Amino acid sequence: MTSLATSRLNRFGALAVALTVLLPLGQAQAEVGDFYKGKTIKLVIASGEGGGVDLLGRAVARHLGKHIRGNPSFIVNNIPQPSAIGGASFVYNVAKPDGLTIGGASAGLFSRAVTRPNIKFKLDRFTWLGNLYKATVLFWMRTDFPCQTLEALKTCPQRLKFGGTSRGSTGYGLVPALIKDALGLNMDMIVGYKNTAIVLALEQGEIDASGGDIIGFFGGRPYALMKEGKVKILAQVAGSKADELKPFNVPWIMDVVPASHKPLFEMVNPWIDMARPYFAPPGVPADRAKHLQDAFKKLAKDQAFTGEVKKAARIDITLVPGDEMLTKIQAMLKLPPEVKEKITNLVRKKKRKKK
Repeated sequence: MTSLATSRLNRFGALAVALTVLLPLGQAQAEVGDFYKGKTIKLVIASGEGGGVDLLGRAVARHLGKHIRGNPSFIVNNIPQPSAIGGASFVYNVAKPDGLTIGGASAGLFSRAVTRPNIKFKLDRFTWLGNLYKATVLFWMRTDFPCQTLEALKTCPQRLKFGGTSRGSTGYGLVPALIKDALGLNMDMIVGYKNTAIVLALEQGEIDASGGDIIGFFGGRPYALMKEGKVKILAQVAGSKADELKPFNVPWIMDVVPASHKPLFEMVNPWIDMARPYFAPPGVPADRAKHLQDAFKKLAKDQAFTGEVKKAARIDITLVPGDEMLTKIQAMLKLPPEVKEKITNLVRKKKRKKK
């Protein structure tokens, strides 16, 4: 039978072991707090101003600091190169790996990385901090266009002019190209627009349709145009139907595309599920990387933050933690060659020349 002294000794030993684990952790947290105190974190938004990436990114900049020890301030820098390539390249190749620069991007980052082998960064080497939004990509158009359904657009006598940013962009390039290919739409894709110029081009009749996602649509001018009866949402693309679109009876693309094309959409859906990724350069010190990842987990539960985003863009925050993001990305990089080739061909396809 164990003596009282031995029992106390065992408890003391267990406490000592616990302290050896907790003290370094507490010390590391204190060191992180000391590092960030009085510092400013640069948030590089890999998009132009006013779009969905920018709306969410600026909300992140207003709220993330309170979840980081030392309460650093934030500044925002927009790099509007299409498909998030400019912002991602800056964070990967230029920013110091000290935890004072983070990036925010769109799903276009993944599509471009998969389809363009000459990019100057590697997805699986970023320090992934968290994803805050599971997107739904929209295909929307003017209500005065002669053909008003996907079925009608197959044989429409007038070609639909779709305006986008780049073919590497998921919402403005790849997804509409997939829809066009899958359904055989009579449609031209005109790329090269900045996010802020697309709606103006549509209002002026330069284009007939565009894309993007819910956060940009409901948080900007397109939603006002829909309330005025000038535009309508023709299709939604995501891994599942969006609750936000139930009142509008928007067709889900998986219900209308042929079986032959469903694997392509099933491949793209994970990109859409990580539509608002946040990341830091490779090589950020482990304690700071972990602290930033934990800060994003807390941010996703911050009612002031989630409430602001819900009010501004009518979306709910959906967190994918940084470590889970890396697992998904590593799986993405092992895509079957034939599926990847099909996607790549659609992204690189040249637009139809006007006669």
